[in-house]
Amino acid sequence: MINFKAAPESPQKEFSGPKYLKSGLKDNKEYSLVLDLDETLVHFAAKEKKFKIRPGCVQFLKDMSQLFEIIIFTAAQQDYADFILNHIDKNEKKLIDHRLYRHHCDFDNGVYVKDLSRLGRDLKKTIIIDNIRDNFERQKNNGIEILTWISDPEDRELYKLGSFLKNI
Repeated sequence: MINFKAAPESPQKEFSGPKYLKSGLKDNKEYSLVLDLDETLVHFAAKEKKFKIRPGCVQFLKDMSQLFEIIIFTAAQQDYADFILNHIDKNEKKLIDHRLYRHHCDFDNGVYVKDLSRLGRDLKKTIIIDNIRDNFERQKNNGIEILTWISDPEDRELYKLGSFLKNI
């Protein structure tokens, strides 16, 4: 499922407080790609006490990191997220430019909302990928809702998404 609308031309309500990221994208990249962690890139199997990586995840990050500033924005706690992200990025060293966690989210009506206006990036050049639409409700036009992934080894969503994003 790929459902993306370009950000509207009219300005969106901007957060006026301090931004989470320093100004300026790395390596002269034009766009920022914000990625959710759980059920988008990985799934934690509680019964097995281990996490599983979505098919194509590492290759997707390699490919997208050449084109976009990569920001992981998760509603997970930092120690849990860092454990997984350090494993995913251990051999590649810095596919991920920035990491944001639960304490960076706004808790609103039972949902951890990821407010992209707090990033300090041009919203017209910021895309968020998440399996839960409510997580990017404040900037719906910036979002691509990806199918939730639990364990399907035949899943190809990241491959399809990568092909789409390469053409932006």
